[in-house]
Amino acid sequence: MNEEIVLRVLAEQGIDLVASLPCDKNKRLTALLPTKFPVIDLAREEDGVGICAGAYLGGRRPVMSIQSSGLGNMLNALMSLSRVYDLPLPILASWRGVYQEAICAQIPFNEPLPRVLDVYGIPYRIFSSGEDLIHLDEVIADAYANRTPYVALIKPSCWEPQEPVEIVYPPRESPARTLSLPGYGKPTMKRLDAIRVVAEYADADTVIVSNIGVPSKELYASKDREGNFYMLGSYMQASAIGLGCSLALPHKRVIVIDGDGSLLGSAVLPVVAAAGCSNLTIAALDNGTFGSTGNQMSPAYATADLGFLALGAGITSVERVCSADDLRDALDRRTQFVHVLLAPGNSASPNIPLSPAEIRDRFMQFCKM
Repeated sequence: MNEEIVLRVLAEQGIDLVASLPCDKNKRLTALLPTKFPVIDLAREEDGVGICAGAYLGGRRPVMSIQSSGLGNMLNALMSLSRVYDLPLPILASWRGVYQEAICAQIPFNEPLPRVLDVYGIPYRIFSSGEDLIHLDEVIADAYANRTPYVALIKPSCWEPQEPVEIVYPPRESPARTLSLPGYGKPTMKRLDAIRVVAEYADADTVIVSNIGVPSKELYASKDREGNFYMLGSYMQASAIGLGCSLALPHKRVIVIDGDGSLLGSAVLPVVAAAGCSNLTIAALDNGTFGSTGNQMSPAYATADLGFLALGAGITSVERVCSADDLRDALDRRTQFVHVLLAPGNSASPNIPLSPAEIRDRFMQFCKM
């Protein structure tokens, strides 16, 4: 039972959170993981990078379990988040395209993966048999000791002979949700105004995770504090990081400052809904534009509706606001997803004079308090 070897190694290495998206070749491991560890089921692998980053910053010891093709979705986040902030991330990747592969579409990306990882300087180790799996401890230990992503490329031969997996499905019912969302009106704030409300609202024990670009600069200009995590890269990862923080820090309030452009490109909202963290609030600042790149209109300006997207994803605590007072009220009610309608426009807030290491270290120290 080679899957049990993996479970034992993870436990011995102190792993306390798994972000997972299954592969056909490791389906028994995927089925067994929730019996031993808290598991976050992903909709897209890239979101797992952010969730694991937030969990680590909050004091947890996460690992990812994915199919190797998902590394293609993760490369930008691995380099602009994990590598920029020197965050550890052991990745158990079921390596497709190299061993008795019957699906031709798996080969072009997966077969040259070691060379791809070499180009990006991401360490990896190849596992070819069940006996090799005991050495997963070295991958995990090195990832944490050296604060780096580290990929275990696990060939399907490691799971031979394959054992069947039975999945028991509960009755499927239509989810209970509200399909109406009042509050659509003329915005009275720009993004800086809304960020000031959040910054002023946060008490001494609140974590704030801010989206990349101008939003982080505006948060720093509004109120710099050790509990702010300023993102310098990794588009679309703010809410994922916030979710990871909320899982790791159930005793703290976590507020995410995210935007319409990044949320429309992410698959994290169903994951947020499934996690059901009552200490998490996503302030979806919607000015209908890609603000940090020049205020070009996004699909949210006249077509997509972030509030209904959140409801459709399964988040039941959703409000729409247009004013500072309504935003404060929603924060008071601990609403999980606040759709904040804003007018376009950036402030002239300067760059953040902190290095990634400084942002990371003081934030992690705050999380320990």
